[in-house]
Amino acid sequence: MKPILGTLRELKKLIDKFILTTQYKDTIIALVGGYAVIAHGIERTTKDIDTLAIGSPYDNFGKELSRFLKNELKGKGLTLRYLPRSADIHDPFQHEIIYLKDPKGNAPRIDIIIARYKWELEGLLSSKPEKEIPLNLLPKPYLISMKLKAGSPKDDHDIIELYGLLTDEEKAKTHELVKLIKRDKKLSRLLKPKKIEREKEDKDLLL
Repeated sequence: MKPILGTLRELKKLIDKFILTTQYKDTIIALVGGYAVIAHGIERTTKDIDTLAIGSPYDNFGKELSRFLKNELKGKGLTLRYLPRSADIHDPFQHEIIYLKDPKGNAPRIDIIIARYKWELEGLLSSKPEKEIPLNLLPKPYLISMKLKAGSPKDDHDIIELYGLLTDEEKAKTHELVKLIKRDKKLSRLLKPKKIEREKEDKDLLL
């Protein structure tokens, strides 16, 4: 986690300036994705920094944040790509997304996902700073819900690991959320103990 802290601090400075110099005074941004899993105490690897953000007035928030960042990063060697809602066919949420990338590869790519659902906003409002991490950290129940919707094998593994860290209260919230997003059956399937298959004897090799 330490190598990315500098990148997160720079992102935090940019977001703070955005809040101070625009009408989006209530902007909230939180760490999600692989680094959020690591911050919650799970050992795993990841390349990109994923964040979730929201501000009002909501309708133009993604475009305005994209425009601000593009202007602030001009001449700093970073490229910015803004995708409007539904433009990324690989995103099951169909979010607006801002991609910040260092073409030289000296810094991890940053994905700023613009929250679209009420439950995502609820998660952002309940997010808090965690130790030395400059950004808020999305709570585990909401992170599990995002990963259940994303649905990759790595997401499934993260879900199982994160669920093992939940308190009873967090478990109750998680089940409430996954039922809301219609992923409760998938969560039950992931958490179901797997049967251990015994290897068949090779009778031809017996004495």
